[in-house]
Amino acid sequence: MALGNVFIKDVDGNIPYDTGSSGEKVTGLLFDVSLQPTLFTEGYGKTNETRLKPGDVCYITSFKSAVNDFGIIERVEATDEEEMNVNFLHGIPAYHIREFFRMSGNPGGSGKLYVMFADCSANWDALEIMQRAAGGMINQIGIWTEQPLWKANGASEQYNLNLVKGLNDVAVGLAEQNQPLSLILSANPSNTGADTTEGRQIDLNKIPSCICESSRISCIFGQAHHEKISTMQMCNRNHTPVGFLGAVMGAIAKANVHESIAWVKQFNLFADDFQEIELGFGDINLDEAEENFLSLNRYESLSPSLLDELDDKGYIFPIKYAGRENGIYISKDQTCSHGDFRTIARNRTINKSRRAVRAALLPYVNSPLMVNPSTGFLAPSKITAFKTLIGDILAKMQAAQEISGYAVTIDPNQNVLVDDTLRISYVLVPVGVAVKIYVEEGLSLTANKT
Repeated sequence: MALGNVFIKDVDGNIPYDTGSSGEKVTGLLFDVSLQPTLFTEGYGKTNETRLKPGDVCYITSFKSAVNDFGIIERVEATDEEEMNVNFLHGIPAYHIREFFRMSGNPGGSGKLYVMFADCSANWDALEIMQRAAGGMINQIGIWTEQPLWKANGASEQYNLNLVKGLNDVAVGLAEQNQPLSLILSANPSNTGADTTEGRQIDLNKIPSCICESSRISCIFGQAHHEKISTMQMCNRNHTPVGFLGAVMGAIAKANVHESIAWVKQFNLFADDFQEIELGFGDINLDEAEENFLSLNRYESLSPSLLDELDDKGYIFPIKYAGRENGIYISKDQTCSHGDFRTIARNRTINKSRRAVRAALLPYVNSPLMVNPSTGFLAPSKITAFKTLIGDILAKMQAAQEISGYAVTIDPNQNVLVDDTLRISYVLVPVGVAVKIYVEEGLSLTANKT
């Protein structure tokens, strides 16, 4: 008999293949500085010009890199006289970059973030410049701008939506150049386009819907209610809300392509300086002492029906859930569309498949295509080969539970001898999302369910 022992054997558990790639995490932050004309000509921005100029595309791999390589420094306490000389845009860019790395899951480690400061008052060409600088690999760009999100349209009329449609058109153009991405817009919701007392007062009931069948862009507003955030907003001469763009972009970078950034279990924004919420707008006129804004709409002051209305209008904002302590969450994963691509996750999923399928097919451009000599149509062997090529990519996405299913179709009757064109189509069955969970409860004499 053999001696007693413990015998261990390796067994394949058939863990799904991880199709995640660093490419899906590549993110951009665009800061529109059109309303900060002296940012790079005076004070800290001028003294830091050897490390950072407007129009530069900075590749940042960590928050430490942002500070040391590009001089994007965190805010320090300063007097009014010192402010411009010791703080860069009042610390707002550094805050969003730090939040990005915090929420992407590696606050002190590495990541892939492209950052650009540009004057976007005339156009949004900066988005294309960023994408070119990244070799077309940016999958999502967050835009922080002081241009108004909406504009007044008469004293009693609902506001007009601003910026969204034009930005979506830019994203559509990039997708047509095989550089698809999602845009997250953090525009200025604190005024209606006029630097007047009335212009700085926002009637929440006049906020327009941002749903305009623009599926490649999402609109966000809201921010942490914290002394640091309030100070940055107050020091900014435009009093633009700081927002929570960095945290949202970090959540997107952390999420697998099929995951909603509103997933409560996975994406909690709670931090030392993010424990309370405010919209950051309402009435940003100063009080009599000129020390505080009249109203930034604390989260607790907003009725559930108003929050539901803002959600129905397509906006994304930070929220809390009753009974869940130490939790700040993202309200929804929606885009400015009601169509098939109504969520960021669906866009990221289709963008991933699109990039992967294109990369697999590119080597076959101008390749020979065998045909059936009796019909002149595409040879069955070629149909099988291309179906397998694409099917392998989509099967890996299905194994990773990024999609529920797929189908690849190649018409066997296409005559490639006539038009030198191979036509392939595929469809994806997306993963569902439990946005609402309805539960029935009650009392019963027995535990039997009828």
